[in-house]
Amino acid sequence: MDSSTEPLSPIRKNTVVNQVMDRLKELISSGVYKPGDKLPTEKELAAQLHVGRSSIRETIKTFNHLGVLESKSAVGTFVRSRSSISREALTWAFLLGEDDIEMVLDLRAAIELWSYLQLTMRFRESPDSIAPILSNLKTILEAMRRGIDSGEAPAVIQADYDFHYCVIASVSNTLFVDFYDMLRSFLLKEIEKSQNMYTVRSQILAEHTELLNALVSGNPETAESAFLSHIANIKNLLGIKTL
Repeated sequence: MDSSTEPLSPIRKNTVVNQVMDRLKELISSGVYKPGDKLPTEKELAAQLHVGRSSIRETIKTFNHLGVLESKSAVGTFVRSRSSISREALTWAFLLGEDDIEMVLDLRAAIELWSYLQLTMRFRESPDSIAPILSNLKTILEAMRRGIDSGEAPAVIQADYDFHYCVIASVSNTLFVDFYDMLRSFLLKEIEKSQNMYTVRSQILAEHTELLNALVSGNPETAESAFLSHIANIKNLLGIKTL
């Protein structure tokens, strides 16, 4: 049969609501409407986009739920900041995706390694400037030690998460912090699973103490080696093959 005569799959027309959502996303991402800006009224948007008011109403309702917009009675609808975006929606986007644990772990490691090295170099240049961060990390390690000694697994898991969160938060990159917050539930499960594989639980504390010691060496190469060794061990505990 001539390929030109073969029946083609029907084109599925996008719904009007989805088209309106795409258009609003373009307007916001391009800076036409910025955080804090008030959108045109429902009637005005419908006229501008040549769609029914019901499609505008449904779009605004969806974006309100996601935290992109905020509608105030008798005032109007406003664009919200990134910090207002529903973390639940973002978390489910990861959890329901096809990303496996190795891919997410690698993404986490890339972000954390950068933060860890930045903190190491800051210590080398000005130890006093990160004294509060080091104090916080030591407090977290003490909480980890107490959890191990008392056999309180949840406390050890939380301390593990807090240690890495503290490192990431130290570089003042809100995207990094948002990412770690977004995957909190996922990472806590990953930490719990890997910690359950330790035959000697004191090794958990030893590894994180080594990370802190490498950091205060002020040597990026030493810090990188310690961190990559830590990630390699986690992958090994989780049964993930490494190169």
